[in-house]
Amino acid sequence: MKKKETQKLSSFQLSGLIVGLVAFGIFILISSGLFDSENANANQHIHDTNSAPSADLNVINEINNLEEIVKTNPENHEALLKLGHLLNDNKFYDRAIKKYQIYLDQHPDNADVIVDMGVCYFELKKYEESIKIIESALEINPKHQIAHFNLGIVNLANNNIDEAKNWWTKARDLNPTTNIGKKADELLKSNN
Repeated sequence: MKKKETQKLSSFQLSGLIVGLVAFGIFILISSGLFDSENANANQHIHDTNSAPSADLNVINEINNLEEIVKTNPENHEALLKLGHLLNDNKFYDRAIKKYQIYLDQHPDNADVIVDMGVCYFELKKYEESIKIIESALEINPKHQIAHFNLGIVNLANNNIDEAKNWWTKARDLNPTTNIGKKADELLKSNN
């Protein structure tokens, strides 16, 4: 009688082991990204003019909702700006630039938005255009610390290390205690 219990227990253990191995194998396949390729391809079709793999369906829906709000009420500048930022944050740089430009047509003195638009050009690797745009923000606000800092980043990417250091020095000197001032100082020290 004891022998049969052991056999039943062994069969039970064996089937548990098989189920465990199958579950572990499925977990490995899922975590390795084997099933991600179909989902990534589906997401690319949603926004085939400018793919942004980091944008999820909720972001796409929010972008579409804001597009509709702006379309039905072009005077809603708050929604327009939010749309520009959302497009920028999700790597739709060309579209963000267009929204920022529309916003800036009505609010030409908003240095923050000008800098954000300059960052879009930087992300598109249009460094000269980025520099011109961010410098125009400094004409409005000469003490715009982030503009100074970003001009250092753009110049570094454009292989102008001395110019980059010049902008980081200005950014740091504007206020060395802010996060931007501290980052500028770190970049100056690491690019000596």
